[in-house]
Amino acid sequence: LLNAGALPNQDPINCLQIALRMGNYELMNLLLRHGANVNYFCRVNTTHFPSALQYALKDEVMLRMLLNYGYDVHRCFDCPQGSSSHSQYVTDGWTSTVIKDTMFCEVITLSWLKHLSGKVVRIMLDYVDHVNICWKLEAVLKEQELWPDISAILTNPRSLKHLCRLKIRECMGRLRLRCPVFMTFLPLPNSLKDYILYKEYDLYGQENFTGTY
Repeated sequence: LLNAGALPNQDPINCLQIALRMGNYELMNLLLRHGANVNYFCRVNTTHFPSALQYALKDEVMLRMLLNYGYDVHRCFDCPQGSSSHSQYVTDGWTSTVIKDTMFCEVITLSWLKHLSGKVVRIMLDYVDHVNICWKLEAVLKEQELWPDISAILTNPRSLKHLCRLKIRECMGRLRLRCPVFMTFLPLPNSLKDYILYKEYDLYGQENFTGTY
């Protein structure tokens, strides 16, 4: 159906979301190659960051697939509280989740998820330039084994090679990045094309399925 022109983003129930919940790498890869939107938002659970991430927090293979296909990582680090304390507030008749969409820092620092925070944030940093992390997220990350590595990345300039890759991907746009035909016409060496596409982190393509943690 996809090869015949079926649109993966038109169903009332998001097709990519179903594949993520099933943990079906092959179906995810098929949908992503045919333009499935990694930055969809679920109407039921309103989060500030695109909804697909919720299903990939414990699986590096799925997480890398989403990030390689253009997941909007910057929204995960977009916290209005910044270095201020994250005080919980409630207005009469309204819960905080109704008033505001849920931030990534509020999700990943939950007691049953915070042990994943170091690994998830470290992976995300491969897909951004310089970002600031809020007080709440930093406090939890400091308890994680990967904090020294994360701290070094956050406090030092990113390499020019990495910044160039991000800029090229931004200029190309998500749809062109996933189009094999478009990539073949780029006047670049194959090794550079692979670098732009994050092939070194394509665990599915490498058949490295040991990414659950």
